[in-house]
Amino acid sequence: MHFYYLSTFWILTSNSLTSATPSKGRKTCTVKASGTNKTDDAPAIRSAFSECSRQARIVFNPTTYYVNSVLNITGLEDVEIDIQGTLLWSTDIPYWLNNSLPVGYQNQSTAFVLGGNNLKINGYGTGTFNGNGDYWYEWIRQQPNSSNYPGRPHQITFNGLTNSIVKGVNFLRSQMWTMSIIHSHNSVWQDILVNNTGNKFQSSNTDGADTMFSSHLHFHNWTVHNGDDSISFKANSTSMRLTDSRFHGGLGIAIGSIGQLADVFETVQDISAANVYFQDTLHAFYVKTWTGDRNGYPPNGGGGGRGFASGLRLTNLTTRDVRGAALAVSQCTRFKGAPGQGNCTNSRFQIRDVVVEGLRGSTKSARVASLQCSAVAPCTGIALSGVDLRFGNGTAVGGYLCGHVGVREGWDCTGEVCEGGSATGEC
Repeated sequence: MHFYYLSTFWILTSNSLTSATPSKGRKTCTVKASGTNKTDDAPAIRSAFSECSRQARIVFNPTTYYVNSVLNITGLEDVEIDIQGTLLWSTDIPYWLNNSLPVGYQNQSTAFVLGGNNLKINGYGTGTFNGNGDYWYEWIRQQPNSSNYPGRPHQITFNGLTNSIVKGVNFLRSQMWTMSIIHSHNSVWQDILVNNTGNKFQSSNTDGADTMFSSHLHFHNWTVHNGDDSISFKANSTSMRLTDSRFHGGLGIAIGSIGQLADVFETVQDISAANVYFQDTLHAFYVKTWTGDRNGYPPNGGGGGRGFASGLRLTNLTTRDVRGAALAVSQCTRFKGAPGQGNCTNSRFQIRDVVVEGLRGSTKSARVASLQCSAVAPCTGIALSGVDLRFGNGTAVGGYLCGHVGVREGWDCTGEVCEGGSATGEC
């Protein structure tokens, strides 16, 4: 098993990126669990990371740790983190709404910030973060603002994670987004399970992962069951790789939303996905930008941003019963409860150089593609090949709806696209 360093990014050369085997001779801090949800284990966790913050090893035993308060652990250097048990977040919703930590993007917040250089985080396939999301999913249904509710935390934010690997960790019933990844570079997440399926209610905004201001990240062998973006590449995400993964029930691979901050220039560049399976997702791949008008402020309002998404390459995508257009663009992002978004074709954020090679499987939609692009900065360089989508009865699907799409390769528009507000890629 080998790494080859190419353009400061790890290239996969075998079935496993690394064994993440613990090193001998390191100082080890074992986190002692209280054994009761009435006692907060967060102080013990913070203490262990404080004592073993450099060239050391942190061990979570095969038991349950009750996390009743926020964790902010950054600045680690060369630390192995063995997660053999479960970290279970408390259900004290008022506490989390009032104390969750800022992510640094879109006015979002989080329950746990973790960052450092050369970290090896291993869950061995059993280590688990459990956000106790059932309580959140029921609670959010009763609120007038069910999208991006202020203070509703992400389960974990990797902030400033560099030259690191996260392997074999399960993320269950996240409170909102599972993980936000910000200011992180040259790192790998592999053999990851995300399951945000509720026992009683389902919830939106349970993204599998969201990246921003990060580069050279590799997501390998992911399985995601959720109710929103399976994985989303947001502002200033560069050189991202997604390989050999399976997405169930969510929205698929997303670019954005982006262009939310007025007059701010943002980009998404060099994104690739290969060998990805989609079951009962809304899309396989979609892009969502805000309009050229600013209406309100993040997280639910905004618009007027500038920039581009370029170099998006997807190969060997397999679908089973996707619910909407397999490929979609909406440049009129609108969230529930947000102010009116105005003109749906005046975004100054451009989508260009998108290549899809190999898109096969079944669909419930008559649309292969629904591309609602900007008249101000039209989509261009959209190349599709090897597309074969069929209804369950075997009938081929051939609908390509588009508006303001420039250079096309391998396909033609068959009709006009709907122009209207959307948070999920099609109006």
